[in-house]
Amino acid sequence: MLLKGAKIAALLGSGVLAGGNFYISAFAIPALLSPYKAANDAQQNKAVLPAKTLQTQWKYVYNTGKLFFPFLALKTSIVYLFLAAHDSPDSSKLYALAAVSTISIVPYTFALMMGNIKKIEAEVKEDDPEDVTRLRKEIVKWNRFNFGRAALIFTGFALGTWAVVDSL
Repeated sequence: MLLKGAKIAALLGSGVLAGGNFYISAFAIPALLSPYKAANDAQQNKAVLPAKTLQTQWKYVYNTGKLFFPFLALKTSIVYLFLAAHDSPDSSKLYALAAVSTISIVPYTFALMMGNIKKIEAEVKEDDPEDVTRLRKEIVKWNRFNFGRAALIFTGFALGTWAVVDSL
């Protein structure tokens, strides 16, 4: 019964991580970047949101995720490692790979994203059009990196699912 609960917890954790992280890149960040003046406006394709507002909204999304995703990734990886040690020997490598793939979002963030994050968090002036342009480019870059994190998490979810099915 303990193994069944662990399998459910691991897959649920992986699923929430994968879906939540994908949602941020596919829907939340594009929504932050989408406000433009109407096409019939004299300044079409100019961002409506000032740089400081865009930065504040991005920081909220990022800081909320920073509190949630690494913690859940750690817990989910621990459960996968428990399953690797206690479930079917045939599935142990898959569980271990799922654990590594899931927790790898943390070093991925530090190694590949931290420079970009610091650029987004740098001081911006409310009315400076160059700051808006720079900030939007950096957020687009961050979003591409975040899709990479989503791929790592989804890989962990897929490996974990494969391991669970393989152990049946």
